[in-house]
Amino acid sequence: MADADLVQRAKSLLEALCEKPRFAGSADEARARAICRTELEAAGFYCREMPFDYSQWPGRWGPPLSAAALAATIVVVARMAREGRPLLALAIGGAIIALLFLVDAYARRRWITGFPAQRATSVNLEAKRGEPRVWLVAHLDSKSQTVPILVRIAGSVALVAVAVLTALALTLAIFGFEAVNVLWPGLQIAAIAAALPGILCFVGNKSTGAVDNATGVVATILAARSGDAPSDLGVLITSAEELGLAGARKVAGTAQSGTVFLNCDTVDDEGGWRCMYTLTRPERITAAALNVARRIDMPLRVSRLIPGILADSMPFAERGMEAVTISRGTLATLGRIHTRRDFSNTMTGRGAAEASVLLSALAKELI
Repeated sequence: MADADLVQRAKSLLEALCEKPRFAGSADEARARAICRTELEAAGFYCREMPFDYSQWPGRWGPPLSAAALAATIVVVARMAREGRPLLALAIGGAIIALLFLVDAYARRRWITGFPAQRATSVNLEAKRGEPRVWLVAHLDSKSQTVPILVRIAGSVALVAVAVLTALALTLAIFGFEAVNVLWPGLQIAAIAAALPGILCFVGNKSTGAVDNATGVVATILAARSGDAPSDLGVLITSAEELGLAGARKVAGTAQSGTVFLNCDTVDDEGGWRCMYTLTRPERITAAALNVARRIDMPLRVSRLIPGILADSMPFAERGMEAVTISRGTLATLGRIHTRRDFSNTMTGRGAAEASVLLSALAKELI
């Protein structure tokens, strides 16, 4: 699928981007962005840097506070049920969870760009050739976290499961099933334990972000430079994806309707290929992706985004545009994302090279 020369080019570019961590807005991210610009201008793209300001607060503190709030809600309603008030507990718990959902939705739309605390500035790189209706997207910034993403996702899934079990137990208690009373202490302990990975997950700058997401940037650049790519094409190298998708949200606010966005995020050398979407399935993109994948003999699976994972395709989908995220990996991949172990030394570049073949062909298919 990808010849040896393409793999070597991917490896070289991957190592160049991963010399240092690339926290959003940092000098090291700017150095990496200059490399991207040079590569794209050599392929005939007109490039411009697009500064934007945003708040880091939701990206830094939103996940820990959400986990703590949900765990606290479960503890409170379990105690109320234990005191013989399951109906009131269910009503209060449902109201709080609904409020948390609304606050989360509002924060995504407004707080990332407008919240006054922890204001910061970063830069997106936009590259255009011709009049593009298809854009390749990849985020350049990296971050580290005190808790690996695999553990955090497991905790999030477990916390939601505990919330569902609590709701079921409350419903049974309302109908007089006293046997569920023995569950309340255990549900409280389980909620606190499941929330801990999220509560203790703090943002840092100790990862060079090789698989997440230097690989996606490399795949996007190589796809744009490919002779198989369409002559009219756009490339968007975003920043602050790791802090609430801030860069993509900025672009999505002014993107033209009818534009297609192919995001590439986290492409390991091993694992299953995924074409992931959120909200409504974009039938035109997914059908084209499956057709191209069959043609180049790539075992591609179409699915929704993995719960607990954010991707730059989301802001575009939320505004009604066609957008997907192309990714490849295993559980081990998730285990090293956002850690110091996410470096380029052990990567061959083959995953990024193969992703570039898919992206260039898919972009041309969608023209």
